[in-house]
Amino acid sequence: MDIGIEKAEFKSRHRSFRFLKGCFIVLLFLCFIVFLIIWRVQTKYSDKITDGAEFFPPNVGLVLGAGLKAKGAPSDILEDRILTAIELYKNNRIGKFIMSGDNSSVDHNEVEAMKQFALAKGLPEEAIILDPAGLSTYNSCERVKSNFGLSKVIVITQKYHLRRALYLCNEQGVEASGVPARDRGYFKQIKYSFRELLASVQAWVQVNFN
Repeated sequence: MDIGIEKAEFKSRHRSFRFLKGCFIVLLFLCFIVFLIIWRVQTKYSDKITDGAEFFPPNVGLVLGAGLKAKGAPSDILEDRILTAIELYKNNRIGKFIMSGDNSSVDHNEVEAMKQFALAKGLPEEAIILDPAGLSTYNSCERVKSNFGLSKVIVITQKYHLRRALYLCNEQGVEASGVPARDRGYFKQIKYSFRELLASVQAWVQVNFN
């Protein structure tokens, strides 16, 4: 074989190796950055998670929406959030609740479903405040201050979601503590937990670049 051809092939393979190595290092660096972002979102306000024993009215709770079943009733996750809110009310820990959810269409009225379920379970109507424009956790937290004029709130949602919710509220100027909602164990729990990691990156972007 011609020596010149061998040298050219060697240089070509060497360049390809260096390119792949560079791509791998960049990918590794990006993964590390993503890990740091997730860790930051999930841990920054984790010390604000409590069982609610230290709370006394007047306090306002924020119950975050979690979708509806096919017939328009609250999902199992949402039921558990509302039941936790009712328990906090009956134990004289929180006096009013903002029920924040998606009412973006006539066929999907999340906050009304939340209200009717809460009333049926014994929560008085005067303890319920509806926020029909809580299209996301970010929106719900932002509206606590911009629409309801509150600087402090107690967030009620499942623990896998609570850390991100606390991050979004506190980073938007709302002093937020959190009470983990009941968790009966859900069929798609692994999916929800994985999605929460990706949503943590989105939360960081929303807070820092919106």
